[in-house]
Amino acid sequence: MSRRAGIVFACLGIVGVVAIAAVIVFVFRGSDTPPPPGTDAGIAIDPSATDPVGVATAVMSAVYTWQPAVQDSPWDAMHGQRQHLTGLMATAAATPPDPAPQPIPEWSAWARSGDVVTAVARPDTSVYADGTAAEMDGDNQATVAVVIDRVVQHRSGEITPFTGYTGAVDLERTDDGWKVSTYRLTATDR
Repeated sequence: MSRRAGIVFACLGIVGVVAIAAVIVFVFRGSDTPPPPGTDAGIAIDPSATDPVGVATAVMSAVYTWQPAVQDSPWDAMHGQRQHLTGLMATAAATPPDPAPQPIPEWSAWARSGDVVTAVARPDTSVYADGTAAEMDGDNQATVAVVIDRVVQHRSGEITPFTGYTGAVDLERTDDGWKVSTYRLTATDR
């Protein structure tokens, strides 16, 4: 084999390795396109309709997870959960507020940067004397104590702590299972 042919094969080999590496990075990293509204990091939220604690934590995680690059306001996150809401929450999620509330100061910067505010809600078992996270009021109503932690996920992969809350989520059992009717934040943790 001539020296020139060896150089050509070496260059083709390098190009092939780079192409394979690019495909692997794309497959494992995914697209730079943000996930669609109503999802949490690209995974659809589908709370169990039979467990008030599971519904409360899943819905509150979704309501407080924001994608400013694809959502106009936090209302869009609540609107995306409308199938899991009833009562006052369903009414609030059905139509955008008019007039719109003051925008969150960081919203436009998050949108430009492609940042996502991710919330994780978990049951707060320290509230009720029996060590559970839910207080049942008959068979058709429940109140679930939750802790909501939020971080800002940057496109670079870095994570910045944002806010945390404790709260109470009221649920009603409907023909379609448990749904969130109201919630109230009882404290800001950060």
